[in-house]
Amino acid sequence: MCYNSLMNKFLLVVSAFAAVVLLMMMTLTSPSVVGPVGVLVFFTTAYLFFLGLAAFGCRLFFMLRGKLNKANQSANLEKKSLRYGLVIALAPVIIMLVGSFGGVSIIEVLLTIILEILLCFMTSRNVI
Repeated sequence: MCYNSLMNKFLLVVSAFAAVVLLMMMTLTSPSVVGPVGVLVFFTTAYLFFLGLAAFGCRLFFMLRGKLNKANQSANLEKKSLRYGLVIALAPVIIMLVGSFGGVSIIEVLLTIILEILLCFMTSRNVI
């Protein structure tokens, strides 16, 4: 129980820090100035920011859905929302990455959706 509480607080702090770093990078620098390491930092912090949003969204979804057992609800809810959040947070980063190479078309969006569906299925079966 204590682990879940610490993990929630840690995820909140990391997501807030990532949001601040992203805002600073988008307002103060450009990709040509920061170079490859700066671009890597940008995509990493974007993933951490979207991880916080996705885990929170999954937690809300699972709470509203109410399909978990009431006895193990808190432990299972936190683990399940974090696992799905790790997978779902990849989608916006993939779309941004594809957009940085020249634009996003329907094909890239469909491939990303198919990848996310496959990864969520694998997560539900505890393959990953």
